[in-house]
Amino acid sequence: MDSIYKIHKLIDFITDIVKKPCAVAGNSLGGFTALYAAASIENKDQTLINGVALLNAAGRFKNPDDELILKEEVPQWRQNIAAFIQRFIIRLSFIITKQPLRIEQVLKQVYPINQDNVDDELVESIQFPAQDPNAAEVFYRVVSKNGNGPSIYVDDLLNDLIDFNKKKGRVLPLLLLWGESDPWIRPAAADKIQAIYPDSKRVSINAGHCPMDEAPHEVNQALNNFLQIVHS
Repeated sequence: MDSIYKIHKLIDFITDIVKKPCAVAGNSLGGFTALYAAASIENKDQTLINGVALLNAAGRFKNPDDELILKEEVPQWRQNIAAFIQRFIIRLSFIITKQPLRIEQVLKQVYPINQDNVDDELVESIQFPAQDPNAAEVFYRVVSKNGNGPSIYVDDLLNDLIDFNKKKGRVLPLLLLWGESDPWIRPAAADKIQAIYPDSKRVSINAGHCPMDEAPHEVNQALNNFLQIVHS
């Protein structure tokens, strides 16, 4: 539901504010949102989004073996107990996760090339929204939903784009702008995207999960080159 909401907000923004076809770029979950919006039925004629740049985009791929696994039916009382334990553990982990030292530790993991960018201002910008009274509940919902797996897979979105391309007789430009040292979303994810969508172009960046912050000049140059292709 959260992903669908973000996608409609993005589409509404393009429709009401931009008012012309444009390229979209997104990092991590923002990349998944950008890809989802480009593959949505509202954009089947590519009249809203005419190019997508993914910067270490998040998203799950299909596992063919998943279809062979049959889940055992679990009694409701066991489900309730499991849900209570899960909520308790996740909320406890949130208390630890939002501490400044822990935030700094995590950020240095995803900024492996240029850790000097992990300063007090960046840590504070991450910690600030965690002080909201509803932050713990939001954290729980995000973590528990991810644990259950998203209902939309990257494979499905890419195949939808391919179908749209065939019908329109053109290819939606797709750029993979990838920090190759990302410990969270590894280069293998970009490999899979390229295998499904061979027309995608890839630019490898010597950076981690946030290449636009660790290597801004290289990212800006790659985006400028991509926009020239989109608007040519």
